[in-house]
Amino acid sequence: MKKIIIIGDSGVGKSNILLRYSEGKFVDNYMMTIGINFMYKVTKIDDLKIKMQIWDTAGQDKYKTITQNYYKNCNGAFVVFSIDSKESFYSVSNFSIKLLGNWI
Repeated sequence: MKKIIIIGDSGVGKSNILLRYSEGKFVDNYMMTIGINFMYKVTKIDDLKIKMQIWDTAGQDKYKTITQNYYKNCNGAFVVFSIDSKESFYSVSNFSIKLLGNWI
C-alpha cells in the first residue's frame, strides 16, 4: 500500500481533489476538513494493482502541528494551491520544505 498526502492552505480544494479522484464526484460547496480525512483507491498500472491510502489534511493553522505527523512515511504528496490566491501559492514552498524534512 502506498500512502499519499494532499496538503495546502485552507480552501484551496484538497478535499474536492480527493473526492473527485477516489469517487468521481465533485462538490461545489465548501466543507472545511477538521483534522484529517482519508480514502482508499486501487488503481491499475499495466498489470500491477496499486492500493493507495490518500490523506486529505486540514489547511487551517490550528491543525498544522497535527497534520505534519502524517507527512512521515508517505510515498508521495500533492501540494495544492488556488490559482486565485497568491498567498496559497507562496505557501507551497513552506509545505515543500516540511515534506522534504521528513523524506531526507
